[in-house]
Amino acid sequence: MNRTRNTMYARPGFSLIEIVAVILLIGVLLAGAAVAILPQVERAKINSTKNSMRTIQTAINTYVVEKNRPPATLGELIPGYLEEQSATDSWDNPYYYTVTPGGANAYQLISGGADGDFSTLDDNIDLWTMDLTD
Repeated sequence: MNRTRNTMYARPGFSLIEIVAVILLIGVLLAGAAVAILPQVERAKINSTKNSMRTIQTAINTYVVEKNRPPATLGELIPGYLEEQSATDSWDNPYYYTVTPGGANAYQLISGGADGDFSTLDDNIDLWTMDLTD
């Protein structure tokens, strides 16, 4: 045997530097994907909430046709007109619903948005003022 001691025990494989470089590269790619995906998730929740509010509006209109009055609470629509999970928005917060006799609309239906706070108007979704093109 003419082999030297170093080549006898050398095994093929990756060095620690190569493994760390690959892990860093994967981390950078995942961070880039997260930056691109997270706003899409929020936009999807907004659109889902708007669609749910339109469904609730249809249920309320059906209720009004059958009973000649709007429901006092959204709970009156469950289970005959809506499923139970329909009473919460995409952030699992309950909708604000109130009957407004004599108002511009017969009732008010609002989602508090991501923060669930109805006093912060920046992210609230109002059935009557939401952009229907989204």
